[in-house]
Amino acid sequence: MNHTENRKSASVAVHPELRRTLLSRPTQESLRTIIQYQLFDQPRQPLTNDILCLLPYWELQACEGNGVLATLIQHMVQRSPRLVKNDKIIEANLLRIRILASTPGIFSFPPLEIQEHLLDFLSMSDILADLPQFEVVSFSASEISPLASDLTRFRLTPHSRRYIQNLFHTLRREAVLTVLAHIAKHYPLIPTCRKAYALMLSLDNPDTWGTHPFCIRLIANRFWDNKLMETTEA
Repeated sequence: MNHTENRKSASVAVHPELRRTLLSRPTQESLRTIIQYQLFDQPRQPLTNDILCLLPYWELQACEGNGVLATLIQHMVQRSPRLVKNDKIIEANLLRIRILASTPGIFSFPPLEIQEHLLDFLSMSDILADLPQFEVVSFSASEISPLASDLTRFRLTPHSRRYIQNLFHTLRREAVLTVLAHIAKHYPLIPTCRKAYALMLSLDNPDTWGTHPFCIRLIANRFWDNKLMETTEA
């Protein structure tokens, strides 16, 4: 395809029905078509409603290991950043779906069961913070030291909770979700896999990480790990 043909293909307006078909179950072939026609560079065709309708289907495909979906979402976010930044619901769902889709493997349980009975599966789910897999999510001693008094007394003030909220910046949230996705797909005990996925769903709102029992337990574990290390070195 020469330069002229490239310009023509980029200017073609895709019919909304074809657009939904291309996006509904992405494959390598449909992804090439999406990129060729610059589907996310067409401001006259708002995508928000389509994306909201597709999120439940993408969720199931991510649980089934559709790796192309992760590439599609990454491309979409790069080409239409305002679509994500203007809607926290879409942003959080796309992050979780991208991480699940890019994690090899499939769920050994029906994800709809977790979605429909989320509170049941969240019971005691904070104990997953004790798993060794989360050791890769590190916090420096200087980051945790302002919380020392509250963590020692096992009582967090509102100020401490706001401080914890700031500790879970974008990269750290992504790291936590990546570990949870790996556990959900590969942990040998299915009840733990279910709880990991339930936690991913419950962490949809970034504004609640500072009060989430799992996040607080993760911070507390790192605090006591640091204290133990100090005692050992002394």
